[in-house]
Amino acid sequence: MRHYLDHNATSLLRSEVREALLAALDAPAANASSIHAEGRFARALLEAARANVATLVGASPREVVFTSGGSEAIAAAIRGVADRATPEKRRIVVSAIEHSAVLDAARALSALGFECVEVPCEPTGRIDAETFASALDERTALACLQAANNETGVLQPVAEAGAACRAAGVPFLIDAVQAAGKIPIDRDGWNADLLALSAHKLGGPQGAGALIVRAGLAMAPLIAGGAQERRRRGGTEAVAALSAFGAACAAAVRDRKEEAERLLALRVRLESALRAMAPGVRIHGESVPRLPNTVNVAFPGVSGETLVIALDLAGFAVSTGSACASGAVTPSHVIRAMGYGDDEARGAVRVSLGWDTTGDTIERLLAELPRLLARATMPSR
Repeated sequence: MRHYLDHNATSLLRSEVREALLAALDAPAANASSIHAEGRFARALLEAARANVATLVGASPREVVFTSGGSEAIAAAIRGVADRATPEKRRIVVSAIEHSAVLDAARALSALGFECVEVPCEPTGRIDAETFASALDERTALACLQAANNETGVLQPVAEAGAACRAAGVPFLIDAVQAAGKIPIDRDGWNADLLALSAHKLGGPQGAGALIVRAGLAMAPLIAGGAQERRRRGGTEAVAALSAFGAACAAAVRDRKEEAERLLALRVRLESALRAMAPGVRIHGESVPRLPNTVNVAFPGVSGETLVIALDLAGFAVSTGSACASGAVTPSHVIRAMGYGDDEARGAVRVSLGWDTTGDTIERLLAELPRLLARATMPSR
């Protein structure tokens, strides 16, 4: 029997989302831009999904731009603002613990003469809002901060950072990919001008996402060549996947509070047992607010990669960090940014719970861990 505990990499498809996806796939094939009956039906599915996404984040449906996922949404935001920036605005401010989708897109702008400023985090894994605000100046074209870290689950001070951006007149992008469906998202309360989402992080299908663009914000489209998405993203929309995305958002709005409480109870049980099981265990970010579903843990002398493989063989799917970096040999940039060395960064294992996680799964994991930890212990140097 397999136990899936890697929901921060991709969440399993919820049953109602699967039904919405299949229903859309069974509908007559049509382009949502066509004016015939079949096209109008596809458009209706698309606009219903757009309304559900908007409700999830507290935005207007007209501000929702559908994309192929979170990475495209982030790239569209960063490049779109940069392409419209004046020659005097050649500075991008990000945090050092952002997802690679943000860091790589921001760093790539150096080829266009931009400076990428990376704000360090505290040892807790949290960015200091005042430090973030101090990085803003009259040259800043855009500032970016994630709502929740994908590896540690640590929640970031997006409302405070957004207020500083608003006061400085700097457009503010929030990567809400990991936060969506797990904590409330308040676009206006967070002062976000741009907000990125991905369907497969909250029980939706892979290949669907959205960028929320505040009305009136000037930005160039990343993908031109069509009138789709009000000329903000060219290309025929993936109606079935986006319809399912909307269903996932509706389910998240309906169940978020109850589900967050349930997952937090399971996380507390897991962390309490881990501390008792392995003296010296470190749970990264444990002293600050985190997502209710995320545990990032390092066991003294234990190789994270070896433990992940051992758990896989025992029937448990966990990860060593970001799925986008799982094939990399370099240590986690997030754990290193928190001030830990390479051994700690390589030893970190992420367990992320989801809608299908039960108390029985947690107890089975805890029963297997002592044996597996002994096998994964690194030899003394």
